[in-house]
Amino acid sequence: MNTLESYIFRQLLGPFGFFTLVFTGVIWLTQSLRVVDTVVNNGQGARVFLEFTGLLLPLVMSIVLQLAALAATLYAVHRLLSESELVAAFASGVSKLRAVRPIAIFGALVAAALAFNTIYLMPTAAQTMKDRVAEVRGDVAAGLIRDGRFLHPAKGLTVYIREIASDGRMLGIMVQDAREGNSSVTYTAKQGFLTTASGTPTLAMFDGVAQRFEEGRRLSLLRFETFTYDLAEFVNQENNRNRKPSERYFWELVNPDPELVVSERRRGKWIAEGHEQLSSPLYALALPLVAAAALFSARFSRRGFGGRIAVGLLLGAGLRVLGIVAKSVTTSAPFLWPVMYLVPIGGIAVALYVLSRNRLPSPLLRRPATSPAR
Repeated sequence: MNTLESYIFRQLLGPFGFFTLVFTGVIWLTQSLRVVDTVVNNGQGARVFLEFTGLLLPLVMSIVLQLAALAATLYAVHRLLSESELVAAFASGVSKLRAVRPIAIFGALVAAALAFNTIYLMPTAAQTMKDRVAEVRGDVAAGLIRDGRFLHPAKGLTVYIREIASDGRMLGIMVQDAREGNSSVTYTAKQGFLTTASGTPTLAMFDGVAQRFEEGRRLSLLRFETFTYDLAEFVNQENNRNRKPSERYFWELVNPDPELVVSERRRGKWIAEGHEQLSSPLYALALPLVAAAALFSARFSRRGFGGRIAVGLLLGAGLRVLGIVAKSVTTSAPFLWPVMYLVPIGGIAVALYVLSRNRLPSPLLRRPATSPAR
């Protein structure tokens, strides 16, 4: 790159870093709310919360990098035009394609970073996230050893512990099991503790009463000195889960295993997700070029280029919406997957065509008219 191109490229980096930080903070905050319930309801601490929010970062960056590239291009080009720096460059004979070259290089670098993120980091982080969530939900000790709260390890099951002594004993235990539907059993005990002596977690309760409320409104009582409540079914209940398409790499998705994909709709979802990982980085190149085309085709105005900025935003948003529609179409009709690539490539082609028209808008470089000599 020559001096002008290097200057334009540097002008893009500052706004890109700023918008990346801002968009990351906003989107990361909204996405992290998804893991709050999992962390809080399973008795985990700040370390697990930070781990989960960190694993959400690749998903956040897949959105942020595209938006930041578009916003940075609009901001930088608008500043260069409004301060007449590009106007002077055009007046000296610089073509629009030459001025847009550093923008294309900038978009290509962002696209490369986004490709690494979507192809490798996103599925790896999604798989790790789901595995860790399964581990946390299977951590019965962390889920039950909390006093003064009504806990719900499973639907229809309620556990309450009044107090936890310094030696680990649980005082004032109440367990209500209403999962059978027609009847419910409530266990109350003066004390108990959690043990894994048999290889599976078990809640041992002492000196208590079992109250069974059966269909027909009959209540039966059973006093016990020792009673063990098996918690094995709540441990690792998600370890054998099926991995979602978002947890798989593109080479597993574009040619799915027939044994895993049992329906045409599911096959379409896998194929669409796989090609989304490959096609979405192209938008990091398409959106800056579309923004540059919208601003470079503007007429010079002392009032600024607010209208053209709005046009650039609308065109960028419209292009991305078309990409979402193309993914939806591919989900329903997997053989239409090339449409997912045609949308960003078409945006790049149209932008380059507009920029290749070397005739500048006439008012941009028009010299002020001189009054005739008297």
